[in-house]
Amino acid sequence: MELWILSLIVFGAGFIGGSINASVSGNLHPFPKRMYGVLTPGFIVTAITSGIAAFVSWGLYGPFSTAYIVGGPSGTVASQNAGLTLSALVSAVLIGVGGSRWLTNEAEKRMLKRKVDGQGSS
Repeated sequence: MELWILSLIVFGAGFIGGSINASVSGNLHPFPKRMYGVLTPGFIVTAITSGIAAFVSWGLYGPFSTAYIVGGPSGTVASQNAGLTLSALVSAVLIGVGGSRWLTNEAEKRMLKRKVDGQGSS
C-alpha cells in the first residue's frame, strides 16, 4: 500500500478517536467557542488535532519511520546521502506544535500577569 494512503488511514483513525473524545467530553459544538470565559476547542479542532497526533506517532514509531521521503542514499559522496525520512518529517511537525504551544503559553502568561497586576483592560 502507498505511504500516503497509509498516512490517511492513520490520520482517520486518530480523527475517529478525537471525535469519540469530543463526544464523551461534551465538546459537541463544531467550532471553538467561549464557555464560562474559557475557550473550548470544539468537535472539529479536537478531531483534527487527534488525527495529526496519530499521524505523528505513527510517523515516529511506525514501520516507515526510516523511509526516505525526499532524497536518500545514492552514490558515494556524503552530500548525496542527505534526505528526509518520515521520522524526521513528523518530528518537525511535533516540534512545530510544541514550539507554538510554548509561544502561546508565554503570551497568555504575560496577559494574565498584566490583568492580575491591574495593568490591562478587560
